[in-house]
Amino acid sequence: MLYLAAIGLIVLAAIVLLANSTQKKQRKQLQYLRDAWGREKKDSFNIERIEQFLHLNPEGSFHTLAAQTKNDIDFYPLFCCVDRTTSKVGQQYLFYKLSNPTDDTSELLQLHEQALFFAANPTQREETQLQLLKLSSDDAYFITTLMHGSLYARPWWYTWLVFDVALTIAMLLLAPLYPALLVWLMAPFALNLGLHFWNKNNTYGFIKSFPQLNVLINLCKILVTKKLPCNDAEAVASIAALKPFQRKRRLLSFGQSASGSETEQVFYYFIELVKAIFLVDIFTFFSLVKELENKQTAIQTLFTYVGTIDMAISVASLRAGYGHTCQPHFLPAKKELFAKNICHPLVENCIANTLNLNGRGVLITGSNMSGKTTFLRTIAVNVLLAQTLYTCFAEKFEIPVLKLFSSIRIDDSLLDGKSFYFEEVNIMAGLINEATSGCQNMFILDEVFKGTNTVERIAAAKAILSYLNKGNNMVFVSTHDIELAGLLDNEYNLYHFAETIENDELIFDHTLKNGALKTRNAIRILEISGYPAEIIEEAKRLAF
Repeated sequence: MLYLAAIGLIVLAAIVLLANSTQKKQRKQLQYLRDAWGREKKDSFNIERIEQFLHLNPEGSFHTLAAQTKNDIDFYPLFCCVDRTTSKVGQQYLFYKLSNPTDDTSELLQLHEQALFFAANPTQREETQLQLLKLSSDDAYFITTLMHGSLYARPWWYTWLVFDVALTIAMLLLAPLYPALLVWLMAPFALNLGLHFWNKNNTYGFIKSFPQLNVLINLCKILVTKKLPCNDAEAVASIAALKPFQRKRRLLSFGQSASGSETEQVFYYFIELVKAIFLVDIFTFFSLVKELENKQTAIQTLFTYVGTIDMAISVASLRAGYGHTCQPHFLPAKKELFAKNICHPLVENCIANTLNLNGRGVLITGSNMSGKTTFLRTIAVNVLLAQTLYTCFAEKFEIPVLKLFSSIRIDDSLLDGKSFYFEEVNIMAGLINEATSGCQNMFILDEVFKGTNTVERIAAAKAILSYLNKGNNMVFVSTHDIELAGLLDNEYNLYHFAETIENDELIFDHTLKNGALKTRNAIRILEISGYPAEIIEEAKRLAF
């Protein structure tokens, strides 16, 4: 009796210790989530893995940012700034959505409502995030490898394996009657053992994706019971469709080795031997592969379901971390834009600017470092965030639905034998083609054709900027060529950024001002930089 009582106490103590350990882990995770709320991640970003879901769906239904535009607006630092996701699935999904601005305003409004829900219900949000942490391992990136195409082709001899196993079983059954068969059994035993360990390499290729898919399915089972503001019906159907996968995967060890007591190890190796002789792992593996190839839509549905939830929480966290955000107001298709106190999220202590565009393009002049290019990027980034995260860094932002194109940062690809000017020509040709595509576009341009001579640059720039500005297209362009301001005065609103020189020091206020730039400080800057007086005097004589 005392013996049973002692066993009961040991079991009870083990349960209590396990419960305490689990609660301690959850408290630690919860504190981590609370500390991270509203703040940028300190994690490293494996962009190559994060991009994998985008590579499976390279083109959005409405618009996909070109590589040139991503480079121009510092897309990758922008993503790292706005990413507040908890799971790797959510991170991949956010990257995909940020790369594909949408014209579906109802989808954006739904994201907004979901973000508001999680912001207003911290308990449910934290419970959901604790579940999402189950997919925070880097291994979760590999779920995307199961979503497209053939996963693993069966070898030509696969169909003969049924005959192999049937022959092995027959020989085992007949061995008591014909003992000589035990000798002949060595041949199929050796063959099957070899095939079993050959197949270990196959399963090793899926050692990350299969277990993480199982985690994804189990996570979705929990999330669909929480009554979150998401469409659960498709997720429930996909969970049901993937039940056969969960049953079959239990038969695969995925690289686990024997552990525990000697008795447990003997049992493990006995089971492995039986599975090897009858090729259980091989049949299970190829059955699983076939199963998943037929259920890739269901996998993507669950991936999107979790990604949508995590993205909504991320948007809520982003808004909580920045007081200077608003939701965009989408206008009908026309050449109108209103931005009040708009900022760039990557610029620390960014100076807010206000712009009201009505029926014309925007041409900005100013010297280097005055803020022209940063302002162009500020507009582009907020247009992108409006049509992806329904969140803008402004007091007010009103725009129509747009496709975003740019030419700001151009590389002189000498290794490809291309000059800077030729690269500009190619990029500009792409923008010209988009100008008449039938969609309303926004073109962001910095210093058009700076790779060629002044006379032809100004002439070509004027002609192209007039062409791009046709219809409802919006064109934002910065330039040092003040001559362009006069040529485009009837088509573009003129703005400028200016600096002042005080006590031989440049002072930039980074504030957008109406009209063309009236002052010239380039030679004065040379003077305060200590250039020889002879150079300064001749420069002034030639310029003025």
